[in-house]
Amino acid sequence: MPCCRSLASLLLAATLLPCLQAQVPVRDAADLQKQLDRLQTLGSVLYVAAHPDDENTAVLATLSKGRNLRTAYLSITRGGGGQNLIGPELGDGLATIRTQELLAARRLDGAEQFFTSAVDFGFSKTSEESLRLWHHDAVLGDVVRTIRTFRPDVILTRFPPDARAGHGHHTASAILAIEAYQAAADPARYPEQLKAGLRPWRAARLLWNHFRFSDDAPKPAPGSLTLDVGTFDPLLGRSYGELAADSRSQHRSQGFGVLAQRGAREESFELLAGKPAKADLFEGLDLGWSRFPGTAEVAARLREARQGFRPDRPAASLPALLRARQALQALPPALRAEPLVQAKAAELEDLLRAAAGLWVEAIADRQRVAPGDRLTVNAAVLARGGSPLVLESLALEAVTPEGSHTIETRADGRPLPDNAPRKEAFGFTIPATTPLGHPHWLGGPGAAAWAGLPESAPPFRLRARVALPEGSFDTVVPVQFRFRDPVLGERYQPLAVVPVAFVHLDESVQIFEGPGAKEVRLKVIAGAARAAGRVRLQVPSAWQVEPAERTFALTRAGEEGELSFRLTPPAAAASDELRVQVDTGTGFAAARGLVKLDHPHIPLQTLLAEARARLERFDLKHNGHRIGYVMGAGDDIPQALRRLGYEVDLLSDEALAREDLARFDAIVLGIRAFNTRPALQTLKERLHAYVAAGGTEVVLYTVNTGFPGINAAMVTETIGPYPFKVGRKRVTDETAPVRLLQPGHPVFHRPNELTAKDFEGWVQERSLYHAEGWDGRYTPLLGMADPGEAEDQGALILAQHGKGHYVYTGLAFFRQLPDGVPGATRLFANLLALGHAHD
Repeated sequence: MPCCRSLASLLLAATLLPCLQAQVPVRDAADLQKQLDRLQTLGSVLYVAAHPDDENTAVLATLSKGRNLRTAYLSITRGGGGQNLIGPELGDGLATIRTQELLAARRLDGAEQFFTSAVDFGFSKTSEESLRLWHHDAVLGDVVRTIRTFRPDVILTRFPPDARAGHGHHTASAILAIEAYQAAADPARYPEQLKAGLRPWRAARLLWNHFRFSDDAPKPAPGSLTLDVGTFDPLLGRSYGELAADSRSQHRSQGFGVLAQRGAREESFELLAGKPAKADLFEGLDLGWSRFPGTAEVAARLREARQGFRPDRPAASLPALLRARQALQALPPALRAEPLVQAKAAELEDLLRAAAGLWVEAIADRQRVAPGDRLTVNAAVLARGGSPLVLESLALEAVTPEGSHTIETRADGRPLPDNAPRKEAFGFTIPATTPLGHPHWLGGPGAAAWAGLPESAPPFRLRARVALPEGSFDTVVPVQFRFRDPVLGERYQPLAVVPVAFVHLDESVQIFEGPGAKEVRLKVIAGAARAAGRVRLQVPSAWQVEPAERTFALTRAGEEGELSFRLTPPAAAASDELRVQVDTGTGFAAARGLVKLDHPHIPLQTLLAEARARLERFDLKHNGHRIGYVMGAGDDIPQALRRLGYEVDLLSDEALAREDLARFDAIVLGIRAFNTRPALQTLKERLHAYVAAGGTEVVLYTVNTGFPGINAAMVTETIGPYPFKVGRKRVTDETAPVRLLQPGHPVFHRPNELTAKDFEGWVQERSLYHAEGWDGRYTPLLGMADPGEAEDQGALILAQHGKGHYVYTGLAFFRQLPDGVPGATRLFANLLALGHAHD
């Protein structure tokens, strides 16, 4: 575990993470003035909740931008267990997207972002389950570490520690906050953190921020504190409520775009622990520099800079800011190590750059690079503030979990001309020991050193040192790739360090429907300028691979080579795993694949997970091969069906309106189609006519939240040929017993004979958003319930309509089929074959 200084510095670096992984932001004069005001304030607040999008952005924006407090959000999970409204990514991919959405939100509301190691495993109905699966003691330690490092004056929770929270994760997040509030102050708890240099810390108070989803929500309890989050800020030209709406709307994967609220609006807070207060969250707390004895000179110099600030000439404040920096550096080491003082020092460095009108960039000549490659970095320094700045030096640095080291330093010493860039090109070879660019929280390098941070540090950075007569200061920027997007214009992407060669398996799940062998195809892709070596497949002994290995030779980065192996399954049913190994000259090691997550509202994300595939050997029959698929929010079911031998056509609105639907054996409407495809409001009638003529329509879950303006509304309330409603019932325990309500129904017998075993091995959850209040012409087929709850029968309902069949199901096929779960796959094949039930 890193020492406290290192750990504290890394966590404090979250203040500048937007600058570490994205281009350093340009601040206008109003923002500079607000930053100067912020330097005068030394209070801090930590907000705690369970997921990305749980945070109250109005509170964060008001405290950060309005009260000038150091504000942070601790999200217990990264949200990988949820659904995705903007694409097919789930699990680690979704968690990566939601991490970046949180960072985008924080860039707007001004707060910082932290996480624990807890994994979002999907909806939970109890805090007991959540804390058990999160590994309570470990996650509590993460929260304690964050509190001891961040040292907040006040801690806020989004949820109460009981069933009112509405989700086991929500309740558990509040329980952890309450426990951590006490444990962080107790030197006997998590003593290893103290040995590493952290100190016990007790916040002044812990409060629950009441949630109010509508104006008619219950009023807060007597004695609650309030905060107006609708205040208008003339420097921003908007209210904190308006700013909060933009921040919250960054959670695009969850459909959380919201309307701005204008006018006064109160948030209320109920004391859970600590010192009571009568009027203000920070009552009785010293929020100025006077809280730290010996800092009067720092405070005086910062006041001088603020009083002399000229919006039309920010650079005139540089001498006073440099004097304040000198006063900070003259403080005793123990005082300089205080987290709030460190945070102010980082803010001051950023303010120096911004007031000087400095633009510093370091642009790589490509987005991906491999160890051993030669990389060119084009550096540019541009002074636009009108001050007599001198460029003392430029230094290119490598960053690893162990620290940083200089690759090359170039002394300069010449004045920077006003508004004319000084350019330098650095060329160097990527060291063989450079860590690969896989996120630390997914098992990549830096899992311990960067624990709690949203993302890993960039692998390389540029340090520009500039000077005035009053002193010098550094501006540090990441090495990035810049390109022109024909629609979005200038875009920056993080530089990714990738393997010399990486592997893409055609299928991440290999399904064998019988004992016969099949071909496993993969691509070897050069990450380096040249890549040659061997590839082999690792499988359990019951499986046979031919040949034992294959060779490849690639002569340029990005070149692909296709390889195939013949894989023979065991005679009996089996569930196993295949792993790919590659040798590029240093011996066989686990091969890695490359996944790019490219969405316009977040930076490009590169994942380098191990190249592996799930192996499933089970008996499967299917009648009917031509499937039409109406994509909703996005899922991987079409690809899952194609690997089973189905022909799948993705149907546009125009195709639904004009083409002959009778050519399809079944038409499937993907998850949330009735939330995301407005044309279905009218096209549903054409689908029902297709059913009446003998077709099969299978509708996967849609969402009817019950909270106006949150998530997504259904485009129509009548989605079936006969009435039913979409409710909020769900079964979160993937092992929950399932009862066949109509054991003789063809859906359980043709073409696959289903048994209780087919409901084993499901992943994450059974079912969600069940049907309720259905018309008598529907037949419920399955009964199920979470432990301790009454059976619900709305997970799968079916109606005969004319000559065909209509199905609505909340069963989590969108998780099961891409994962190759045998029983779920066999059941879905039976649903698609309903039109052939008597064949």
